[in-house]
Amino acid sequence: MPASNLLTSAQVAKVLHGEYDHLLGEVYIIDCRYPYEFEGGHIKGALNHHRADDAIEYFLKNPIISKSKDKRLVIIFHCEFSSERAPKMCRLMREEDRSMNNYPNLYYPELYILKGGYKAFFSQFSVRLIV
Repeated sequence: MPASNLLTSAQVAKVLHGEYDHLLGEVYIIDCRYPYEFEGGHIKGALNHHRADDAIEYFLKNPIISKSKDKRLVIIFHCEFSSERAPKMCRLMREEDRSMNNYPNLYYPELYILKGGYKAFFSQFSVRLIV
């Protein structure tokens, strides 16, 4: 997994195809688009949290712990283009996580954003990974 918090569509597809299963335990794809956008099509397995409060409650009210000490839990955010909603939600999640922990500890140290958003992903992988 890259050091940057941006993942390309190809990298996310590899995650979904299990190419990083030796490193990753749990992967959560958070679709930050509005419900009507999500219902029009979304990445397989994605959770629709278009309000930051919902995502923060889902992940931080009772933090999810990776089932394996040797594997990482990652959260990948996206919206239509990943230019506003997803980065904002990712930032808010990090801020809330940081406020609940003593530095440098975090519940979710690996937060990523899908570069180019759903639009970029759909244009490359619509046949296999979109429902």
